[in-house]
Amino acid sequence: MRVVARQPIFDRQGEICFYELFLQDRILGRYPAGIDPLKATSIVTDLILELGPEKVGNGKMVFINVPAIFLEALMFDLLPQKFVGIELVEHRISDSENLFESLKKLFKCGFTLCIDDFGFERIDYLPILSKAQLVKIDLKNNPYKQEELFEVVSILKELKKGVIIKNIETTEDYEYAQKLEADFFQGVFLAKPIIVKDARTMSFLRSTIIQIYEGIKSDNTKWIIQAVEKDLGATYKLLRFVNALYQDNNKTITSVEEAVSILGIENIVKFALVLAMSDFFLQEKSNALWQRSLFRASLAEKLAQIFKKELSEKAYLMGLFSLSLEVLGQRPADVARSLGLDRDIVVAFEDRLTPLGFILSMVELLEDNTDAKTIHRVAKIVDSSPELLKSALDEAKSESGILAG
Repeated sequence: MRVVARQPIFDRQGEICFYELFLQDRILGRYPAGIDPLKATSIVTDLILELGPEKVGNGKMVFINVPAIFLEALMFDLLPQKFVGIELVEHRISDSENLFESLKKLFKCGFTLCIDDFGFERIDYLPILSKAQLVKIDLKNNPYKQEELFEVVSILKELKKGVIIKNIETTEDYEYAQKLEADFFQGVFLAKPIIVKDARTMSFLRSTIIQIYEGIKSDNTKWIIQAVEKDLGATYKLLRFVNALYQDNNKTITSVEEAVSILGIENIVKFALVLAMSDFFLQEKSNALWQRSLFRASLAEKLAQIFKKELSEKAYLMGLFSLSLEVLGQRPADVARSLGLDRDIVVAFEDRLTPLGFILSMVELLEDNTDAKTIHRVAKIVDSSPELLKSALDEAKSESGILAG
């Protein structure tokens, strides 16, 4: 199983200064075989957006491993530079103008850059050395003899670069790294990586991405809001991201409309890039869950309009997040609480005796049974006609991409 792991980086006094986040094979304890670095970066970035960077790093800066090509996406300014650093991991650095232009913009925003596996023989790294604040040297896998390594560290410190020695596995390694007069230290001798979360990423319907971009092109925020609201994953990630980003406001943002208004079109473009990256790695079998979530949301809203019209908006959100356990690995009530959704929604997930809870029970019943007998029975319960209920069912299926029958 792939997991996102976190390993601390210590200063000379033994205090934690930073964390590195990376993808790991849970069983083997190393980078998963056959995983494209671009995908690994996407998964880790996805987790930071989901949980919030300050929470992931316990208030310390977290470094994400980033291949050069990913920098050109220019999505990192969605993340606060106070809590997120960029560790450049690339065996070949392109000399493209786009890459260096991207780096300039990131530096201007105030991001901290660390160059991984540095060596002066890597001439492709030299052009960006002047911009990097930190460099990382592998104690066990570098091309230098002992005397040369002392000289390399000395030169880097003269250039005002913070030096991180990684792969410290024994007491002897640590003592040697200390003698090198490095600034920071990382390795299993000091602290083993710990699992932050399994790497089952939230995925998104391709239609959501397309609709968001249509709204961006036409500068139509209403269209964007509608597109996000129809996708459980997009709604979840957007609300978590905005609340993590603006947590100092002491206000929980619970609506997509408010979140979009706060971000503005320019940041929505970058946010859509994050969704697109997740969508690129979508497993087709996940589509059924997203369709079911949207179906439940749509049907719950329509049942509320029949049964208790004032609950329509709450019913939609309740239906959308009702499959959170299967989709996100979290209980619906816990997700609702974490997003600050209306208490009526939280209670509905835990107590079906409430009006909203009753609506959810009807949704679950109709999801599995659409025969005439069931439709007649439910129609009688909600004081509606079978024809109206059948129409609501067909519309919900159509809106969610499930063929009506």
